[in-house]
Amino acid sequence: MYKLSIDAMSGDLGSAIVVEACEMFIKSHHDAELYVTGKKEELEKLSSYPHIHIVDARDIVKMDDGIMSVRRKKESSMVKAVMMAREGIVDGVVSCGSTGAFYTSAMLFLKRIEGVEKSCLMVMMPTYNGKGMAMLDVGANAENTAEQLYDFAIMGYIYAKNIRGIQQPRVALLNIGTESKKGDETHQKAYQLLQQSDRLHFVGNVEGRDILSGDYDVVVTDGFSGNIALKTCEGVAGTLMKMIKESMMSSFKGKLGALLAKSSLYSLKEKFDYKSVGGALMMGFEKAVVKAHGASDAKAFSNAMDLAYQMVKMDVVGQMKEGLSQK
Repeated sequence: MYKLSIDAMSGDLGSAIVVEACEMFIKSHHDAELYVTGKKEELEKLSSYPHIHIVDARDIVKMDDGIMSVRRKKESSMVKAVMMAREGIVDGVVSCGSTGAFYTSAMLFLKRIEGVEKSCLMVMMPTYNGKGMAMLDVGANAENTAEQLYDFAIMGYIYAKNIRGIQQPRVALLNIGTESKKGDETHQKAYQLLQQSDRLHFVGNVEGRDILSGDYDVVVTDGFSGNIALKTCEGVAGTLMKMIKESMMSSFKGKLGALLAKSSLYSLKEKFDYKSVGGALMMGFEKAVVKAHGASDAKAFSNAMDLAYQMVKMDVVGQMKEGLSQK
């Protein structure tokens, strides 16, 4: 059985969506076992499932709590979920709580893979060719060294090759220009480390406007720049869809065109919908750690659980350990 701990209380929408997500997930994953942390009276509906265990947790790490709340709230659903991973009860943990608090709890209580100086957040981004691209770091660290960016590249490369099945993943470094001398000293040094590596298929720098082109399988960046790039892409996609909708609804011809193009528009919207992605992977820990979107509905949270399940089932952590030991 593949075992996951689930933080049911920390998201924007409360425990109800997590209960629904757990029901959706367990019905389609018969080889999984869930340990759901939260107020037992709110999780009672899950008690009828033999492979779901309710772990009572009376406290909550709220979205606006500072990261030091992790130390104070030892009885919170988030900390209890992470501690179950630390104690070896589960193989992975999922939460849609505060990114800072969840990352802090993982840093405090979980071991990092040997050789990993800094863990990072990785997300799958939609691309023009529909194949998607892994980008890391997207917000776990405010700044990174060149050596840390190289570690991120190794982790992203292993994930793309062994989990996504890409024979020779194309790795690029997010920068302000494509030339090798572009960027600050850290990015120039990172470029040299990546270029000299005989383990990576490094294709050079990539500018922000090209990251969704489909020409890259892994894009490496420091957490500050990566978070801005991620949220800019999300914002542009949302604004563009809103503009298209308003434009089409402004006239009879537009409404007719919208009706005819309805399926194509929904397909486009789905590509940029965080609910279909599930969540971000916290790479570099000895357990599978998945951060779901704070405003996840049941579908999005269930997809985040499936992401953690796939990481455990395909032994992503084991493959990371092997790959990083050879760097």
